[in-house]
Amino acid sequence: MSDGLEEVRRLAQNLGKVAGSAVEDVDAVLKKGAQNIKMEMVADVSASEHFKGMAGSISYESRYSVGRPRYVVGPDKSRRGGALGNIYYFGTSRGGGSGDIDKPLRSEEPRTVSALEALAAKWAGQL
Repeated sequence: MSDGLEEVRRLAQNLGKVAGSAVEDVDAVLKKGAQNIKMEMVADVSASEHFKGMAGSISYESRYSVGRPRYVVGPDKSRRGGALGNIYYFGTSRGGGSGDIDKPLRSEEPRTVSALEALAAKWAGQL
């Protein structure tokens, strides 16, 4: 007769396997999302008559802490045209502020959430 201890052991073992691969899986989803956000930002700024020169400055980079994948997307001030990002997105007293910095994130959010939900369902199936 089983007292449930075997099931608990199996669950703990499977949770360890899921947790080990989870960071890699989540990183892949977030990296794809960062790439999509970058591409939309480039397309938006490329359509601007005055700011299209900064399109090549938009990039993304990973900023990891232990077990926490994360990406930062936007104009890189060390690249040509990158310093225009503040003017394009936030403006000055003389104008600018014509870019919507949140639009690419709003566009990408449903895709990324859906991909993360699919991962969660996959991991639940492994338990």
